[in-house]
Formats: sequence, C-alpha cells, structure tokens
Amino acid sequence: MKKLLTIGLIAFAGVANAVEYATVVGAEEIMSVRNIPQQQCQTVNVPIYAQHQPSGGAIGGVVDSTFGSTEGLVGAIVGGVIGSRIGNGSGKRWATGAGAVIGAQVGDRMRQERQANVVGYQQQQQCHTAYVAEQYVSGYNVTYDYKGHMFTDYAKYKPVIGSKHAVNISAR
Repeated sequence: MKKLLTIGLIAFAGVANAVEYATVVGAEEIMSVRNIPQQQCQTVNVPIYAQHQPSGGAIGGVVDSTFGSTEGLVGAIVGGVIGSRIGNGSGKRWATGAGAVIGAQVGDRMRQERQANVVGYQQQQQCHTAYVAEQYVSGYNVTYDYKGHMFTDYAKYKPVIGSKHAVNISAR
C-alpha cells in the first residue's frame, strides 16, 4: 500500500510540475518617446564697438577715471551754471545742485551714445543644447495561442512568430 501511495504522489507531482508551452502568433511594437540632447551651433556676426578714448588728453584720462567721463564733468558744470540762474535764496542752491546732476547725466549719456558706434563685425560660433524627441521600441505586446485560447503579455525583446514559449497557466 505504501509503495502504491508513493508512486501515486510521484506521478501527481510530475503532472503538477509539467511545463506547458504556448505558440507565439503575433507581436505588436510598443513605441515610447525620449528626448536626446544635441549641441547645435551657428556662426553669428557680433558687433565691434569703437574704443572710448579719454577726451582732453592726460587731463581727460584723470577726469574720466575720477568722475566717469569728461562729458559728464562738463555737463555737470554747465547744468550747475544754468541751475544757479534759477530761483532765489535756498531754492537757488537746490536748482544749482539739480542742474549739476542732470547735466552730468546728459553728458554721460552723450559719451555712451558715441561709444555705441559699430566699427565692424566679428564672426563667432555660438552653441546651445537642444532636445530632439526620438521614438523607439520599448517592448512588445506578444499574443500567444495556448490550446485554442489567445493570451497577450509584455516582452522586452521581439519573439519569433511560431516559436514555443514556456507559460505558467493558473486559474483565477
């Protein structure tokens, strides 16, 4: 009796562990998108501006380094003189100060406009990183035939149509 039971358990265990196979009948690509960085460069013309030369020789250089520009100093003096002719008493002092400040700003602006003269162009290569969308196959939806029943599962690699694959069939 023990022998018969042991043989029965071994036979049952053999059936329970039997490997089942299904046939691949189709595979559909799963497409995904990824962004690929690419360096893009182009040649552009960059303006070359006139170099500022201190006006007034050596004295102009000292004035520029001390006051910002000779034109600003002259503008402050002229603005102060014009402002001093306006108003009476303490108002005259305020007008002189305001004239000097406004004159200095006007003089500096005139120098900056003169400096903004383009004397030529130089070619430079400018680059930036651009991202290009790229589609790729990220896997496959594989259709299997198992004893007349169709099942679909994911596979990372493309299977060969008609090939046999081990399957784990369980009732749910």
